[in-house]
Amino acid sequence: MEEFENIAEQYVPLVHHMIKRLNIYKDKDEFIQIGLIALWDASRAFDPAKGQFMSYAFMTIKGRMLSHIQKTNKIHGRETSKEVELEDTIQDEIMTLEWLVPKAFLDSLTPNQFCWLINHIQHGKTTAEIAKDYHTTTASVKSWKRSTIKKLQAYYRLHPEAF
Repeated sequence: MEEFENIAEQYVPLVHHMIKRLNIYKDKDEFIQIGLIALWDASRAFDPAKGQFMSYAFMTIKGRMLSHIQKTNKIHGRETSKEVELEDTIQDEIMTLEWLVPKAFLDSLTPNQFCWLINHIQHGKTTAEIAKDYHTTTASVKSWKRSTIKKLQAYYRLHPEAF
């Protein structure tokens, strides 16, 4: 353990250099942690017969950081596409529900709550079908349903004449 502390102290500037080189400006602490873990793995797997430790550590740290960037970009891309899909649904379907539910209530819904409402009322879909269509879990859709019903009940208590 003491040996790694010495290595970490010596190679922390390399971790910071890699963060700067990869233009990482968000979640720097997370990338420092990733760099230190990569350094730990490099120190354990290094074979002196194959070259210098500095080169091996450099490539290991860089590889781990790039892998993490790719992973987070992939996740962000999925979330963004879901948001765009939900926004399209909202724009296409909002006119249909206005005759049934007051517009003020519809405006108070989140995209996910609106998604559940339109798919359940307009299209008669089950929770499982909605989850499948939007590539999410049934537990998430059930959460959308519960929160929508709570909002609807609260809105009805305040504005019974609207229904």
